[in-house]
Amino acid sequence: CTPSPCLVRTKFGRVGKKRLACHRSLLGLMLGYVRRGAVRGALSTVRVANIGSPARPPPLVQPAPAVQGRRIDLRGLSTGNRPSKASKESWSFAAEIVGNASLAGKGIRITAGEVLKVIDLAASYAACVHAGHPTCTTLAFDHVELLVPILHGDLLHLDSRVANVGNTSIVVQVVGRKWDLLTRQWIYTLEAFVTFVALGPDKRPTIVPTLETGSEEEEELRAFLQARSLLNEQYEAEQIAMQQPGALDKFTPDAVNKGHNEYVRMKDTTLMLRKNFLPRALNHLGTVFGGDLLEWMDSAAVACASHFTRNPHMITIAMDRVFFHKPIRPTDVLELKAVVAYSRRHCINVEVQVDVLTPPFADKSDEKLAINRSHRGRFHVLSLSEAGYKQPVGIGLSVQDEEERLRYAKASHAFNFWRNQQDTAKSFNRGMYGDGVSHAPWGVQLLS
Repeated sequence: CTPSPCLVRTKFGRVGKKRLACHRSLLGLMLGYVRRGAVRGALSTVRVANIGSPARPPPLVQPAPAVQGRRIDLRGLSTGNRPSKASKESWSFAAEIVGNASLAGKGIRITAGEVLKVIDLAASYAACVHAGHPTCTTLAFDHVELLVPILHGDLLHLDSRVANVGNTSIVVQVVGRKWDLLTRQWIYTLEAFVTFVALGPDKRPTIVPTLETGSEEEEELRAFLQARSLLNEQYEAEQIAMQQPGALDKFTPDAVNKGHNEYVRMKDTTLMLRKNFLPRALNHLGTVFGGDLLEWMDSAAVACASHFTRNPHMITIAMDRVFFHKPIRPTDVLELKAVVAYSRRHCINVEVQVDVLTPPFADKSDEKLAINRSHRGRFHVLSLSEAGYKQPVGIGLSVQDEEERLRYAKASHAFNFWRNQQDTAKSFNRGMYGDGVSHAPWGVQLLS
């Protein structure tokens, strides 16, 4: 018989032309999906390869197993082939005539906050040189002592170098000397260790080069930092142990806090300050500069101590460890709470708590005022007479409830802990504070 014009002979038999056209269209649609999927896989591979992370294979291909013995973090940065830099490559110095020039020659001390600001600036430059980019932010300040007076108009020389590094953190050592006009010598004034974290273009922590230790002095410095780290861990553990139930059952205030004619309750010594910001207080990251924060904390501590003692001649001689937990934006409001936590014969321990208040218009996700704790620090403030000599405080601190007892116990422990560990907490090769040296600062010899 004659085949129908609507049928087509194939190897599977006779099928209708309409059905064959439908099959062809479905087959073409499936092939199109496969082609587009392969193109998308290739494009994704190119895009990923362009940003430096491992390229993803095309679809329908099994991924290759990860290389063993090599760590890759969440940002795709390998820690196996990190570059290395020597400590002398990051060495730098800062030299300034500190304070107000109009007060030079009058024997007036500058505030500790001004010194801490200069330390932060000098240390941050060394950290940025080691990291290879200018985005390093301050993470913590270790225990700092300012026992040698620094007067208005003094020439202060700060040497800074990288002392230790982690994956993303950098520890910078800062040694300060001032020039003595009478003896024509550099006077060893201060030493500080500042920790920074390196940030990438996305403002997240990034890997930093390792540190080469080529000399015996650098190996001793690293061992000293490890011992100091263990000392800080011991200090934190003893502070946390005081918060356990029953830890303060047998605690009583020190004998130095007894026998006064006048007592002031701890909560009545509280001083609260609020501060807004202007663009001049911002750093290159668009957040408030950490040195300015330390200066404001020191000002709050000195003002609180002056109100407690009714003595305007108060000066900060030491600062405990300070951690910066949260960056402060220019739209935030800073709230500082200072309270006298411990009192001795000549010295007062002031605790400063910093809270960040985020207004509703700056954080659209929350309709209320958000309050976040930024950082906390303890400042040891010395009572002086108008002539500049030590003067007894003469006022006792009254402790009445459990919260005040805990705060008093922690402050007493902090004061006695660091006083008993002065030899261990200070660097191994810097001598005593106030020692004079006729040679140039050690950083110049390091490069020679």
